[in-house]
Amino acid sequence: MSPEPEQVSELGRSVRMLVVEDDERMLTILTKHLDRMGFDVAAATNGSEALSLMSEDPAQIVLSDIRMPGMDGSTLLRVLRERFPATRVILMTAFGSVDAAVEAMKAGAYSYICKPFKVEEVALLLRNVAREIHLEEEVESLKETVRKPHRVEDLIGPSSALTEVRELTREAANVSATVLITGRSGTGKERVARAIHHASRRAAQPFIAVNCAAIPETLFESEMFGHRKGAFTGAHGNQVGLIEESHRGTLFLDEVGEFPLPQQAKLLRVLEDREVRPVGAARPVPVDLRVICATNCSLEAMVRQGEFREDLFYRINVLRIHIPELSKHREDIAPIAGSLLAELSQEHGVRCHGYTPEALEALEAYPWPGNVRELRNVVERAILKAVGRRIERDDLSISSPKKRESHEENVTPRGELNTRRSLAEVESRHIELVLAECEWNRSAASKVLGIDRRTLFTKIQKYGIIGPLQK
Repeated sequence: MSPEPEQVSELGRSVRMLVVEDDERMLTILTKHLDRMGFDVAAATNGSEALSLMSEDPAQIVLSDIRMPGMDGSTLLRVLRERFPATRVILMTAFGSVDAAVEAMKAGAYSYICKPFKVEEVALLLRNVAREIHLEEEVESLKETVRKPHRVEDLIGPSSALTEVRELTREAANVSATVLITGRSGTGKERVARAIHHASRRAAQPFIAVNCAAIPETLFESEMFGHRKGAFTGAHGNQVGLIEESHRGTLFLDEVGEFPLPQQAKLLRVLEDREVRPVGAARPVPVDLRVICATNCSLEAMVRQGEFREDLFYRINVLRIHIPELSKHREDIAPIAGSLLAELSQEHGVRCHGYTPEALEALEAYPWPGNVRELRNVVERAILKAVGRRIERDDLSISSPKKRESHEENVTPRGELNTRRSLAEVESRHIELVLAECEWNRSAASKVLGIDRRTLFTKIQKYGIIGPLQK
């Protein structure tokens, strides 16, 4: 059975492949199919060409024929094992040369395929290899997250605004009270939450981060609170919820305003009684945890609109830390950009020699609607362009600030829709107008737009729509 195309495409995405085959017809067939599967694929007709391509841009998977003129596949394998030990090498061989393939496996080949083969067989093998690569990358990412100190001192910036954030973060780390972190998307709310955790007595215990907007509402109760076997159709075993996983550690509820209203009473009970009752459980389970919440919207407004429980709001709003937009403390842009340059250069294994005055001037003048997250992305792209030198103005992927459009600019003088605007621009502006008309009540706006609240939230995040946010 061939793998599902969308599954292969998802797994293959960002995985680099190199196909080495002296038969140009076979090479064309394989590269086209691998490209459709979603792999970033390169091609070589012999071993020497393959090594040259690997030196320029190492592939994570090499699919090579064994019998080739000049450097054969077995020799290529030995060289690749020496120079690129992390690369998976899969060899293709004629049926009569299986012994050679077995010897190659002993020499370090990942696997082999006998010719003639069905393309579906290759697809199935590569899907499994891609899955393995992605799992290893996720494990390394998690290890790096654990190794990273997340110190309060890493909240860099000389401004009075960030000085206050650091002071409040230290105060929060010394107590066990619930913390509410507010601020626009991309300001660094999770970074502050992690700094609180790692400076607290719970630093050696788990930090469980939950994006409340990312969990489907139908699965929310089971994911957060857990369930017992037989609690509902499909509950074939016990599942520990995210709250219970946070036992002895810290539970970080990002976008807490998206916590479903029906489940908010259960969360309040967890905070009040320090126990959680999984779905279908006969008795509650005691939990010892510290809860930190974050939001980019006004919970006060949601309480007034009946979208968030007032008693839960007062329970999570014990200590409050507000992180201002980057445009509100521009004196911190240069220090933050410098810190990001050092961090990302080390991460990518490259060296840049700072910024030119013109580049820093451009960074400080830009409005940064995406805040520190956008700044990080811009710096990361610039680093890859400016290896071995200083980052210049032209290396920065930022444009001049655009003036805010009025409602009338979306239509032509004759009252027709302005067809020169992209669909995304029209949709973004329409959503913003509906939200404003509904006084930023997301439930009311979602009904007008004919979509559910979570879809609306996703679009607000996608388009960077900014509404009222109270401290």
